[in-house]
Amino acid sequence: MSSRTAVRVISALALAAALLPAAAQGAGGEGAIVFSTPPTQPPDVTRRNFQPLVDYLSRKSGREIRLVPARSFLEYANKMRAGEYDMLFDGPHFIAWRLKHLDHTVLAKLPGKLRFYVVVREDARIGKVSDLVGKRVCGPASPNLATLSFADEFSNPARQPIVIPVKSFRHALMCLKKGKSAASVFRDKFWDRKVPDDAKKGLRVLAVIDRNIPDRGFSITREVDAETRRKLREALIATSDTEIAAKVLASIGGARRGFVPATDAEYRGLERLLRSVWGFHQD
Repeated sequence: MSSRTAVRVISALALAAALLPAAAQGAGGEGAIVFSTPPTQPPDVTRRNFQPLVDYLSRKSGREIRLVPARSFLEYANKMRAGEYDMLFDGPHFIAWRLKHLDHTVLAKLPGKLRFYVVVREDARIGKVSDLVGKRVCGPASPNLATLSFADEFSNPARQPIVIPVKSFRHALMCLKKGKSAASVFRDKFWDRKVPDDAKKGLRVLAVIDRNIPDRGFSITREVDAETRRKLREALIATSDTEIAAKVLASIGGARRGFVPATDAEYRGLERLLRSVWGFHQD
């Protein structure tokens, strides 16, 4: 390589490096607002389900919103903690963590509250949740909120159940029916609506975990100006009963109503549920 060519290459690299902050500029300026959601599906499926919503929000807010799906939860968690996402749609424990640590605010949420069931076999000599200390309990792998909410029932780290992570609530049901655990944890709507009566035979609900936890929602960094946040909030709520919202709701496995107003106060304190999840344990 000639010296002149080398100078050109170095100059080009320097220019690219200088432009990177501007290109990556997020919500604080006029760059794109970076949006993401947990990688419960492959990136192409996430794009298919969420891109219509993102396009709609871009039109309504007058700001470019860029959907950036994560390929794994590790990538999602790392980028979230680093503040690389400006706006997210996920569970209440993550929203609470961002309110405390990343100066986010809530835009809107799904209606209703979250409840979870702890289910055991009818013949088990288990009368209360504390009887599960030291016993095997199946639940969706952390950071699933059902499993974390169950673990939160046990404040003494020396007296905990042995949580066996499984892929889904259906796997948790199979785990219990096959006798691989003393109990399993379920979302109430899964147990009530998706488990047929014959599959419930020989099982009983031991406890209901009901702590007035709001459903998943959208949060956004306060670096986005207040007027844009207002437009986004109104746009989200206006999607109720539309095909745009239906695609998002179908992607998370539920026929629910659209999005409703939410407040930061509803979510504060729920970050405690993440204290056992690596990277989210700081006060």
